[in-house]
This record gives sequence, C-alpha cells and structure tokens, in this order.
Amino acid sequence: MKTRHKIVFLIVTMLVCVGLVLSSCTGGVTSRGWAGGAVSDGKLFVASMNGKVIAIDASTGTILGKPIQLLIQTSGGLGCLPVPSSCGGQSASPVTIYASPAVRGQIVFVAGTDGKIYGYTFTDNALRSEPEWIYPRQGTMSGVIIGGVVVANDRIYFGTSDGTIYALNANGLYKEWTYNIGAKIWSAPVIDGDTLYIGTLNKKVYALNVSDGTKKWEYETGGAVSSTPVIYDNQVYIGDYDRYFYALDKTTGNLVWQYPSDSNTADKPENWFWAKPLLLNGVIYAPCLDGNVYALDGATGKLIFKYEFGDSISSSPVAIGDSIIVATTDLYKKTGKVYLLNTLDKSQRELDAFAEGINAPLFANGDVVYVHTTKDNLYGINIQTKTRQTFSLNTVK
Repeated sequence: MKTRHKIVFLIVTMLVCVGLVLSSCTGGVTSRGWAGGAVSDGKLFVASMNGKVIAIDASTGTILGKPIQLLIQTSGGLGCLPVPSSCGGQSASPVTIYASPAVRGQIVFVAGTDGKIYGYTFTDNALRSEPEWIYPRQGTMSGVIIGGVVVANDRIYFGTSDGTIYALNANGLYKEWTYNIGAKIWSAPVIDGDTLYIGTLNKKVYALNVSDGTKKWEYETGGAVSSTPVIYDNQVYIGDYDRYFYALDKTTGNLVWQYPSDSNTADKPENWFWAKPLLLNGVIYAPCLDGNVYALDGATGKLIFKYEFGDSISSSPVAIGDSIIVATTDLYKKTGKVYLLNTLDKSQRELDAFAEGINAPLFANGDVVYVHTTKDNLYGINIQTKTRQTFSLNTVK
C-alpha cells in the first residue's frame, strides 16, 4: 500500500473511531461528525459537529428557532466502543452525527452515535425541543448509525455498525423488521421499488425485500463497501475499497460489468471509492479518494472521461442541472476546494476554496450548493453568481 493510501486509511478509520469514542465514553469533549443536510420547503436542516440539529431559512440565511442539542450520558473511560449502552456516568457530551438529517412532512429524523433515532417536529418556523418519537424508547440499539437514513414507503430504513438493517414505521418509529448480516455497515441504503440495496464492510452488496427484510440476493466484491449504491436502468452501481466499480443486475445480483475490467487497464483507480456515486444522463460519475472522478458509461462501464483534481474526494457530489459539484480535500494542508464540472463539454472550474477540509456530503437548493467543512462551517455557494453565505454552526445557540 502506498504511503498516501495508508494516510487516507488511517485518517478515515481514526475519524470514525474517535467520533464513536467522543460520543460514547468520554466526558467534556467535542464530538466530530461529517453530516450534510436536508432541504425541505425552502428550509435547511443541518447537523453540526457538536451534536446540534439546526434549521435555516434557505432564502434569507436566518437561523430558525433554537437548535436541538443531542447529548449522551458519559463517563471517563476511553476506547472505540460502538455500543453506547455500555457507557455509564454522570455527565453528558454531544452526540457525534455522521448521518445527514432526513425529512418527511413536518418531521425531521436525526440519527447519531448514541444508538437512537429521533423524530423532531418542525412547526411555527422552529424545531420542537422534545422529539415527537424516539427509537428505541428504552435503552439503545446495539449498533450506531454512521451511513445515513432513508425515508420511503412510510418507513425509515438504515443500517448500523453491528450489522443490522432496520425498517421502522415513519409514523411513530416502531420496528417493522430487522435483518442482521453479521458485519459492520457504514453505508446508507437505497430503496428502489420493492427492494432495499446496501453495501457492507464484509465486501458484500445485499438486496432485501422492503416488505419483510428477507434476502433476495448478495454479491461479493473485492473490498469493503461503505458508499451508497445508485440504481438506474435495472442496474445497481457501487464502488469498493479494492478500487473497483461495479454494475450489478438489480433483479439477480449478477455482475454486468466492472471498472477497471482488469488490473492492467489504463487509468485504473489508485484508491478507494468512498463517496456516493452520482448518475446524470446515463453516465455514472464515481468520485475516488485518489482525487479523480471517473465518468463511466452506465450501460457498458467504458471510461468516458476522467476528471483530475489531485486532492482526495471523500465528500459525495451533487448535481445542479447539467453540472456536477465536487469537493476535494488536501490531506496534508487540510484545505478544501469546490469545483463545477460541466458534463456537456467536460470542462471543470474552481468555484471556491477554503482553509478547511471537506468530508461531509454536499447538498443543494436551486443554484446554491451547501458545503459543511471540518471546522464546522456551512457555506452556501451560488454557482451562477459565486456569492457565498457563511454559517458558523458551532456558535449557533
């Protein structure tokens, strides 16, 4: 493994491990997560690095109401413990939030590393201070949520670090079914029709029946899978830590194609596929930790174009019209940049630069892309005017 790859591996592993430590078993410290945000009816819902959920008016930039602060009871012990219920103590610390909030109607769903998921009502231009629903109501889940939650079919779907996939009823957050694969899950599921698809750290992609959680098929890749799949035209697209990107038949799980086709392929990836890929006009855009975005033909897996940036890409990109917005991080300087890729002429240009890294997934509202940085600042960049809004999330009270 090359030195640069070792550094990426250590950084990613330490970020998750430290986040679990800080939110689980230490007192008097600040948690660190990498959550993005959700947009609903002109409102932004963002999770900060100090365990707060903040509502913002997208048009004015006004903070709406008081933020929700998620706390966990802590003790003075140390250790990378993904089981919050093992921790006792008499003080409280902020909960680390890796998963971006999800919205259904007036309910904002939030999941952290405290082994619980919450549903908060947004009404009268503010989040209510107490959750409408909590799962589980007593105790905690044995694993924590890192990858994210998905709202579909009047249910909440997610996977946990102990290898359990959950389906909760969205009206009350009570359990409808679970399925345990026996391996860690750091990715979010995707729902397509009557099937849930999810990647796992045991080098497999699973397809489950959304009605009861029974397994339809599984496919073993060459490396761990932490990104979220993309579904298009009867195929499931996913990348892994073995530096391959796959297209699977969504009905059977059979391999349709993989990129690169073999180890001798020119322009082969040099690092993990960590961030969620993006599909636009039949083309898969696969961001890689090697600093490139691979544009692949969705039908054949042929490399159409390679966008080169040089710096690592762990943040999931977002599409605005025919453009794709990508964020990169220089792992040595700990700085970040945001680029606009024009998919029509294959050009790229820098939109903005920051003296802070970018790990959280990007999200957008109209022509504005939102960037949550490692210094817990949220920036809203208008891709047309290049004007910037700035929110310091760790100072919001």
